[in-house]
Amino acid sequence: MRYLAALGIASLLLFLAFWGGAIVVRLVAGPHLTQNEFTVGRKLDLCGYAVDIRHEISGYDLDEWRGEGRCERLSELDRCVLGCLEAAGTIEIGARCWDDCLAR
Repeated sequence: MRYLAALGIASLLLFLAFWGGAIVVRLVAGPHLTQNEFTVGRKLDLCGYAVDIRHEISGYDLDEWRGEGRCERLSELDRCVLGCLEAAGTIEIGARCWDDCLAR
């Protein structure tokens, strides 16, 4: 009978530990499942380059590459930056695109 009571208490403690762990996970999980333009990254078509909208956080004015006739007047630097932003997966990489293109 003593073993059965110990097994019951151990099972209850194990259940409480998992239940408490689930509460902690829910508290610290954050809004990563919320779809917004900062977590998902909506794509913009800028002169044929699919650029992630989050690169505006990197300091780029993405509206600069919009407008009539703008795509025909792109410089090599503009093409380099847009190509780099299209390939950049993170904001940190996107922030370095300008310097990398200037170095070329």
